Amino acid sequence: MSTPTNTTGAAERPSELAPGTTLERRLPVFYATFFYAFPAAVAWVWLEAAKPGRSLALWAPADWPADLALGAAAGIAVAALSAVASRTFRWARALESEFGWILGSQRVWEVAAIALFSGAAEEYLFRGALQERFGIWVATAVFAVIHWPVNRNFLAWPFLAGIVGLGFGGLAIWTDSLVAPAAAHAVVNFVNLLRITRRFRTWDEERINRYIESGAD
Repeated sequence: MSTPTNTTGAAERPSELAPGTTLERRLPVFYATFFYAFPAAVAWVWLEAAKPGRSLALWAPADWPADLALGAAAGIAVAALSAVASRTFRWARALESEFGWILGSQRVWEVAAIALFSGAAEEYLFRGALQERFGIWVATAVFAVIHWPVNRNFLAWPFLAGIVGLGFGGLAIWTDSLVAPAAAHAVVNFVNLLRITRRFRTWDEERINRYIESGAD
């Protein structure tokens, strides 16, 4: 399907709800803030109702600098593996192209904000509230399921989310805090989204299809 292009060469995408209307290929930080505020609020209520003060303990451990460094290192390792997968496997490039189609016009500061919000809010809910109540396996399973594939290019997404989520859960157990998993999550999202937005900022279907099939630009 051909894609309309604006004057800067950055493609727009058609609205599924309003035919004939085009949307920017980006998620405004304003909406991202409200979107991620909801799981964070749910996690806070859940944790505080069960054990007042637990949220503070999870976010402010005594050795938070070490936890932060551990999480950042883990995030860099996962992001590096993601880059290797994109060079090796067609399914990884197809998955990246979907994110590139939706978020290709994202600015760097927006990528950083979304990565930070998503890492903190999702870890607060899944590795904080959910894992503390039901354990790592249930929390990981739910985390995988919410990354449900909306089309065939997303088929690998829940499996990847499950594997990475299991690692985040392990970091939470190891450190007894959310600093390490949240840092890892934020770094993974930032590095991967930054790489994807740079590759797909200008949407050229012929070039994108060639990249997906062979990995060549």
